[in-house]
Amino acid sequence: MVAFFQENSAEYELSAQLCTNLETMPIEDASVRWSEEESPYQAIAKITIPQQQASSPARRVYGDEVLSFSAWHCIPEHRPLGAIQRVRRSAYDLSSQYRHEMNQQPRVEPGTIDEMPD
Repeated sequence: MVAFFQENSAEYELSAQLCTNLETMPIEDASVRWSEEESPYQAIAKITIPQQQASSPARRVYGDEVLSFSAWHCIPEHRPLGAIQRVRRSAYDLSSQYRHEMNQQPRVEPGTIDEMPD
């Protein structure tokens, strides 16, 4: 990945199905496959990653030991729904707490990209 981004950029399009019918598209039952005819995938965002120096020792430490991933780092309207997602939230939080304690690193939430090392 590091070698790729030294020479290239990348663009990702994110898409989602919108729940249009709670009877046929239940949020609490993840075993039900939502019909693409009833709710086709819609493009909702595009992520562009520019060509860059993607790694350095400082970035590796920051990414591996300081940052935490959570799908709940978002506005309330974009928070994950459903029982499985609620379990994931707890698991992600506990995992992050444990990892930061073991690595003796603070849990911080960067406010801007400028806080990223290098």
